[in-house]
Amino acid sequence: MVMISRPLVEQLIVQLDRSAHFCENARGMTDVDLRADFHAIEPTEFYAGASGYARATMRDVLQSLESHLS
Repeated sequence: MVMISRPLVEQLIVQLDRSAHFCENARGMTDVDLRADFHAIEPTEFYAGASGYARATMRDVLQSLESHLS
């Protein structure tokens, strides 16, 4: 059995839920997006940003879970 604190589990759930939301709502970038003000664009709105966020989230969750096994 592995003991993980409730706050950590809740944090991991929030991270994974946010990551899933970004992936489910991502879209391709259009020419209009490319011409838009760079600072007005939310990177996670697009496939590349959403997948990057999801990968970082999965790495963080893996690291958190693995640290409880040792």
